[in-house]
Amino acid sequence: MRGISVARVCASLTPTVIIAGALFSLIPVSSGKANEVADFYKGKRLTMFVGSSAGDGTDLYGRLIARHMSRKLPGAPQVVATNVPGANGLVAANQFYNLAPRDGTALATFSRYAAFEALWKNPSARFDPDRFNWLGNVNVDVSICLTWHNVKVKSLAEFMKRDLKIGVTNESHVNILNNLFGANLRAIKGYPGGNEVNMAMERGEVDGRCNISWSAVMAARPAWVRDKQIDILVQFSHRKLKELPDVPLITDLVTNETQKQIINLVLTSQMMARLVVTTPDVPADRVRALRLAFDESVADSEFLSEAQRLGAPVDPVSGEEVQQVVSQMMKTPPDVVKQFQTVVGGRL
Repeated sequence: MRGISVARVCASLTPTVIIAGALFSLIPVSSGKANEVADFYKGKRLTMFVGSSAGDGTDLYGRLIARHMSRKLPGAPQVVATNVPGANGLVAANQFYNLAPRDGTALATFSRYAAFEALWKNPSARFDPDRFNWLGNVNVDVSICLTWHNVKVKSLAEFMKRDLKIGVTNESHVNILNNLFGANLRAIKGYPGGNEVNMAMERGEVDGRCNISWSAVMAARPAWVRDKQIDILVQFSHRKLKELPDVPLITDLVTNETQKQIINLVLTSQMMARLVVTTPDVPADRVRALRLAFDESVADSEFLSEAQRLGAPVDPVSGEEVQQVVSQMMKTPPDVVKQFQTVVGGRL
């Protein structure tokens, strides 16, 4: 994997966990097991559940990785993407966990935030993130808030003061800005996916968007940046993107420990920005084969060329590392989770 450091995942990972994960990833697959995996996948049709509507960033990355993993898997099975939009990925995560086959023929990608629903025991989250087999993350990403050019908001200070209509598929970042930092934003709900929010902003139905990935903007709406159709007001990250050197960080607003804890938990999700998972209980040899196919795909020249052509940044994280991130996230102290719930309104 290119430029990945476990230290970037989270400081709470212990050396023992890191070493154990690294050693596990190096366990060779015997020729007999490899043949069994190839025999199993030969002639199979795998399904990639995409937890968004067609045309947005999750859809683009899901279909991209599906096309290339089929070339790298033993037995060269077909991988077909199908959209399962709704509730910012929660519908897809629920269906995938509870209904998809647990034999390595089902893959999924959905919003990183769906996993958080289980963290605070949302009854609508009918899955255990720790039990998913995490195959990898295509890109470490940064979420941003932006407004349409004719709204004429040019600074974060002005953005925090204005009464603005923000189109959302979930209210997380609007609630964070309002409840934690005193903004005055109005979340406009009811859109099935990010692409519909984009179109609503373009036709003037809403003033802007929050919780949209920079990679999604560059992949799905590069003209917004090229033609200066948007103003980007804040990036949810500890470090500025090189493409956005003048855009403030959400951490610039932090003034106390409670704010710091909540924002750190939000930013953990960057390591899961373009995630790929398979179901629980998949045989270990197939999980290893799927993870290897993911790793080889995101390093493949054809994949990287297509990603560049689509405007989709690639900064991958291995499945073992993402599994560690999720495991640590699920151990978040209850008092921090409760604070998070209060601020975010029960939904991330």
